[in-house]
Amino acid sequence: PALEVLAGIPTVVYGFFAALTVAPFIRGVGESVGLDVSSESALAAGLVMGIMIIPFVSSLSDDVINAVPQSLRDGSYGLGATRSETVRQVVIPAALPGIVGAVMLAVSRAIGETMIVAMAAGLAANLTANPLDSVTTVTVQIVTLLVGDQEFDSPKTLAAFALGLVLFIVTLVLNFVAIKIVQKYREQYD
Repeated sequence: PALEVLAGIPTVVYGFFAALTVAPFIRGVGESVGLDVSSESALAAGLVMGIMIIPFVSSLSDDVINAVPQSLRDGSYGLGATRSETVRQVVIPAALPGIVGAVMLAVSRAIGETMIVAMAAGLAANLTANPLDSVTTVTVQIVTLLVGDQEFDSPKTLAAFALGLVLFIVTLVLNFVAIKIVQKYREQYD
């Protein structure tokens, strides 16, 4: 039930929490160690994003694990397997396609998230691998480019549509990978 409550929290609240609580904490810890941490770091946004997608993955994985037929569990117990062996060697392999699907769905949602990143990681169009710097994402750049009155054929509008196309292609590729993984490990049960 606590995870279900986390799933109902709006992303704006997560972003507000990241900007006012997590980011200053990370900056304080970084400065006490001697690191130069931006007040709007990618690490703060990433941590809060991870907290946001935990309910998705856990709830969907729980449903998938509960959907594994009881006959498989009973057959494993009948062959002398312990409870932990049944979980490791029967239930998890049977539920693996659904668990992979849940993870891919959560990753796709995280890729398209705007509010947490806009509030916690900043708007700096900075290409870096350092999680302590301020960064932005494709979705935030789309919002930034489309603010204001512009004509449809202006470079800003066309750049926003190109970024949208890139975001669509990345999400589509992730979905194809998830489908291939699910098809590879899927088994049909009666």
